[in-house]
Amino acid sequence: MRATRRASLASFAAVAALAVPALVVGSPGTASAASDTAAAEVQCTGFTNVSLGGDWYLHVPSAGSGNYNCVVVRGMKGLPVLVVQESLNACFDQNIAEDRDFGPATEQAVRNAQTQINNNWHSHVVDVDGRFGPITSSYFHFQAYDYSNGQNGRHTGVCYY
Repeated sequence: MRATRRASLASFAAVAALAVPALVVGSPGTASAASDTAAAEVQCTGFTNVSLGGDWYLHVPSAGSGNYNCVVVRGMKGLPVLVVQESLNACFDQNIAEDRDFGPATEQAVRNAQTQINNNWHSHVVDVDGRFGPITSSYFHFQAYDYSNGQNGRHTGVCYY
C-alpha cells in the first residue's frame, strides 16, 4: 500500500488560485461521446498544470486553461484519462492500467474513489457513478509532481485534494 500525505481542500484552493498562468496540455481529437448525456457535457480535452508553489504542481483534467467544468467518462481516450488513471493508482490505491483508455476498469476505479471520498467526508458529497465530472474533481485527490525531481517532474509521494 502506497503511503501518501494529503493536503486539505482549502490548501489546494488557495494554491490553485495562485496558479496563473497555468500550463495547459491537450491532445486533439481524444474525446469521444460515451453516451447521449456525456455528449451534451463539455469533455476534458487535456490537463492544466496547477502550481502548488516552488517546483510542485498537479495535473488536473481540463477543457482549456483552468476550465475544470468538464467530464472524463467511459469511452474517452487520451491525456485527461491518463491523468485520472495516474491519480487513481497513486492516491486511491487502485491497480489499473495507465493506458489512456477509459474502459470498465477505470470506471470501476472511479466508483471506488468516489466511495472513498464519501467515506472520508462522512457524507454523500459525490455520486458513485463512475463518471469523473466537476463535483468528483473538486473532491478528488491528485498526485503532486516536482519539476526539480527528475526529467519533466516526477511524483512526490504526496496527493492533494
